[in-house]
Amino acid sequence: MFFKPFKIKSQTSIKGSDRKKLRAQIAKLYPNLTSEMLGEIIPAKEEMSIMKVYTGSGDSALVYILQKNPIFFEVFDKLYPSVYTLWKCPDILPVFATWPPVFGKLAGGADLMLPGVVVRAGDNLPSVEKAEVCAVRLVGSRAPIATGVALMSSDDMRDSGMKGKGVKICHIVGDELWSVGDKSEPPVLPDPDFDQQSDVDQDGLPEKSEEVPTVESLNLEAGDPVANGECEGAEGGVEEVEPSEEAASEPEPVTYTTADMDEFLFEAFMTALKTKVKKSDLPLLTSNLYRNLMLPCSTRKDILDVKKSTYKKLSKFLQAMSKKGLIKVKELTKGVESVTEINKSHPDFRDFTPPDLPEPDAEGSKSSGDEGFQPPCIQEMYSVTSVMLPVFRPAGYSKGSALSSTDVRAVITDYVKANDLQVQDKKSVVQIDPIIGDVVLDKGEVNTTHMTWEELLSRFLQKMPVVHQVTFPGRPPVIRKGKLEPISVNVEQRTSNKKVTLVDNLELFGIDPVEFAHRVQVSVACSASACPTAQKNKGLQVMVQGNQINFISDLLLGEYHIQRKYIKGLEKAPKSGKRR
Repeated sequence: MFFKPFKIKSQTSIKGSDRKKLRAQIAKLYPNLTSEMLGEIIPAKEEMSIMKVYTGSGDSALVYILQKNPIFFEVFDKLYPSVYTLWKCPDILPVFATWPPVFGKLAGGADLMLPGVVVRAGDNLPSVEKAEVCAVRLVGSRAPIATGVALMSSDDMRDSGMKGKGVKICHIVGDELWSVGDKSEPPVLPDPDFDQQSDVDQDGLPEKSEEVPTVESLNLEAGDPVANGECEGAEGGVEEVEPSEEAASEPEPVTYTTADMDEFLFEAFMTALKTKVKKSDLPLLTSNLYRNLMLPCSTRKDILDVKKSTYKKLSKFLQAMSKKGLIKVKELTKGVESVTEINKSHPDFRDFTPPDLPEPDAEGSKSSGDEGFQPPCIQEMYSVTSVMLPVFRPAGYSKGSALSSTDVRAVITDYVKANDLQVQDKKSVVQIDPIIGDVVLDKGEVNTTHMTWEELLSRFLQKMPVVHQVTFPGRPPVIRKGKLEPISVNVEQRTSNKKVTLVDNLELFGIDPVEFAHRVQVSVACSASACPTAQKNKGLQVMVQGNQINFISDLLLGEYHIQRKYIKGLEKAPKSGKRR
């Protein structure tokens, strides 16, 4: 239900009567709740709001938000608790248990299949009716990770031999509704029924040791060099070759295979995920992940090179990690990918032990921090169309090639000189041949035979589709159609005469919206958050309390070094001398 970004129609503070109505509804649904627990779920005085949204499937839903976390959502007159609420009261719903590797499937939008439900000897299957709201947890923890609807009653589940679909997942950790909150992880709630040594014995369900693969088995399946015979004698890692005593005077340089580089890359990746990436950092630009986190976490940073691995490119390595289920990568903005989720329940993540890294010296930390943000290089360019090929092909360009205005001028000049089209008596005038005429002449200009150099160049540029090239430091250029959308800064009026500042398109310029929102929040001491925009594939939007355009302007121009022409809306800053 919330796997795709949803559109926010409105968000208003909850009325006292609506709060009482919600409290009464919850008390009726869950009669076992004590007054203390009910007061913790729906406190009397803490800030609450109601958000009306349209889900990715077009359904209308109400989301109740306590402070920043969604606590309940209502769809088709049915009330569901969010995972944030279930972590406070994990026993208010019937709960189905499943193995940790199944989480990746559920997070990808799959329903919980009955063969994946863990039922131990003694039949601990929860009692549910068809269409009843229920929860899903992972074996080893009582903290639910998803809310859903039972697709059949518990009696029908037993009669089916535990085959078929069991629970339709409506909301899960890591989806868009979870992202509205503080993105915290499930708390540690030990499972008293979970025994590390116990096996599953129900309808032939495999034992736990067979169901949950070990790290070693996963590595072998993923093409571990030991399995493929590429690294004979290596065991649990890559051993450096130590020179013999005879060759100590002239040690031979150590050579590394692509399998070795894959190991170094994976080690740096896992170390960064375990030690550097915080919940508040997600979504994280993939370029920032490698440059700012993976490289500093590598024990082989002096030789680490993605190009020398089997992946060749960072994007292919991250795709492999995504298929493995360790992370989830999304293209939130065209051409800009971000890591949106880390699967900390994955066996590889749980069993990985980060290596001991040397503490950075004071000078090194200072120098790395003084580098600051490096803005991308942006260049407006023009694309070659099929009708222009006779002019541009001799210069080595094909259809769709992107050229700067200087390159376009050079090609036209070469073509005119090669075909002797410049008028001898008037050097500033060019003769129009049929090929140029097909490009630059409009209807009714068939009798036009000559044109000045400047007008000819201007006509060519007008006829060529505009594209733009964005080059981020250390990355190949990215060419996109149309003009580059500027960073948009708007102020909107909300209820009770409150204003919010909305900032869009930060990711197009390589700025992490989550990090940007945090900087604004800390510097101005106001509420700031990053959430998906209502428009599809538009990335994240930063929302800041109050009219904060003056500070955002100083931040973008001064510290992020974004040119003023690429920022729209700065004129809406408050006119008073005192900045808020």
